[in-house]
Amino acid sequence: MDRENVNLPRYVSLLKNLRAIAFFDPSLFPEMELKWIMRKYRYRNVGISRFFLNALPNSRRDTFRKKPFEVLEYPLREIKDFCELISELWRENDYIFPSMVLASCYVNPMLVLGRDSFKILEPFTAWCMTSTVELPDLEVKRNLRIISYAILDFHEKVIREAYDFLVSFCGKICEAGKFSRADLAEFKNFLQKRRELAEKDGEKRFWRLKQEGTLEERPIIAYLDLLIVLTKVLRDKNGLKLARFVTNSSFNLSMALSLIPTFILSFDEG
Repeated sequence: MDRENVNLPRYVSLLKNLRAIAFFDPSLFPEMELKWIMRKYRYRNVGISRFFLNALPNSRRDTFRKKPFEVLEYPLREIKDFCELISELWRENDYIFPSMVLASCYVNPMLVLGRDSFKILEPFTAWCMTSTVELPDLEVKRNLRIISYAILDFHEKVIREAYDFLVSFCGKICEAGKFSRADLAEFKNFLQKRRELAEKDGEKRFWRLKQEGTLEERPIIAYLDLLIVLTKVLRDKNGLKLARFVTNSSFNLSMALSLIPTFILSFDEG
């Protein structure tokens, strides 16, 4: 298969019509949130990862094989190889990383269904906003529009900076043959810059959610950073394998490296 293989017509069509990448804890089934999506997005598409689909119980999979859901493929072979390598080296919840990568590649936010589902994403969170504000349908739709603009507005800048940093960083690791304490400090410093960007962007866009409401405080907006996963993998004894892959990659790999604005949709507002 050619390294740059892509079904370009389908990718462009989905890019135009996709509204979000859906995600939830496969051990749960957020029925109310799913019904809301199927009602509100019946004329648009909501993407899911094939790995996420495979993580669901067999009895639940048919729901996601019909509209508005679309099972997404990696747009480039290089990105597919990258994700397969991460899965091989990380060996934890291999349905999480592909969802984040696909959100970046399709320039779409993630839509987490149910507040309990967000718990498994907390380790990959660069910044999170909690709120007590009530969200009727109109406000949910408003914030979903805003979060769609978020990833679109900073996507090119963020992925370019991430790729440039990773190629340089991984090149040094390959040359030294190991991941040092100084390397960890450098990587953490870059992650902190992305956290600051996420916080600044989120505070500016979602100021309405900071108003005082009557509900229990809960997470409602998050910016996920898949580079947090790369830190874990690069520090591992087999991390040089990933470092070599990144060093030899093309700029197309940058498509996978965005921060991921995320909306937590929950009707369990108790």
